[in-house]
Amino acid sequence: MNTGVVVSVGGDAQLLFLREAVLQKAGFSVLSTAEVDTALSYFENGDCGALLMCYSMPLQARQRLAQGFRALCPRGCIIAITNAPQARPPVDADAFIYGIEGAEALIDIIRSHKEKAA
Repeated sequence: MNTGVVVSVGGDAQLLFLREAVLQKAGFSVLSTAEVDTALSYFENGDCGALLMCYSMPLQARQRLAQGFRALCPRGCIIAITNAPQARPPVDADAFIYGIEGAEALIDIIRSHKEKAA
C-alpha cells in the first residue's frame, strides 16, 4: 500500500494539472484524474494516502469516490476543495479548503493529515 500518494480528482483539467504540479514540487507523489473509475482503480492498487476531491464534481461522483476511498483506504484522508464558504467540512470529507486559499494552505492541510495517519 502506497500511503504517500495523493489522488487528485476534479472536472477541470487545467486545475488538476496546476494542483499536481504544485504538490509534486512540494514533494508529494500525485495521481490526477477527472474520472471516478480511474480514481477507484488507483485506490484498488493501494494508492491510499489522501483523496483530494473537488466539490465542483456532481454529488453522485463525490459520493462514489468517498465510499470507494473509505472502503479501500481506511487510514487515508479525504480533503475537499470548495469554492464556497462552509461552516464545517462536507460530511464525506475529513477536512476542506477553499480554492482561493492558495497552494501553501493546500500543502499544509495535506501534510497535517498525513502526520495524523502516520
